[in-house]
Amino acid sequence: MRKRTLTYIAVATLAALLFSGCATRGEIKRFQQQMDYLVQSNAKQQQQLDRLDSLLAEQQETLRQMKATQDYNLQMLVEEMKIVENLLSESGYQVSELREKLAAMEQELASVPPATQKSVSDTAETSSAQAAVNPKKLFETAQLDFNRSKFELARMEFEQFLTLFPKSALADDAQYYIGECLYALGKYSDAQKAYLKVKQNYPESELVPSALYSAGICAMKMDDINGARRFFTEIVENYPTAEEAAPAREKLKMLGE
Repeated sequence: MRKRTLTYIAVATLAALLFSGCATRGEIKRFQQQMDYLVQSNAKQQQQLDRLDSLLAEQQETLRQMKATQDYNLQMLVEEMKIVENLLSESGYQVSELREKLAAMEQELASVPPATQKSVSDTAETSSAQAAVNPKKLFETAQLDFNRSKFELARMEFEQFLTLFPKSALADDAQYYIGECLYALGKYSDAQKAYLKVKQNYPESELVPSALYSAGICAMKMDDINGARRFFTEIVENYPTAEEAAPAREKLKMLGE
């Protein structure tokens, strides 16, 4: 604003000198140079103002995006807190219920002869723990942690599931997931052992071909080419119609069957 005012003053001064007839050529040239300088300065100043306006607009857009992201993260946090609150509430109920059952059993055990009291107590506690935990919810919780890449926590939860429900219809899935968790953690040797337990403990499971294929992949990770060939060959020969048979054949070709 100040430079623009100076420009107006310079123009007015030059016009006055011209009309009065007392301006020399040198003065006119000097005024013209000053006017050119002021015009250039005004142009640069306008460019700076435009740049500042652009930066301000960018900052406003950034702040808007940050606020949107913050609102989204806050919403996600609220949802997760609700889930935790529900789990804690349910766990509190289960612990309270378990304590009540154990108290009732302690009264019953008071009349049991000492020779048999320990074995009965151990069986009662195990049965009570199983009754207090919902197997489906425990499996789904472990699966959710796996999907969230909390592999170590998920592994512990799947192992707990197998300890409490070894004969569950989901037991083979839990065993397979243990292998998946260990594989994701880079523990290929332990993962391979976990995969092979699927066939060992659940030979009729439909997950056996997939477990053998994953065991072969673990062998390749550990540069155990012969072991990898053995697992892939077993799939091709014993499970030719399985979904894993085709990729197993490709692996054998790659390894030089």
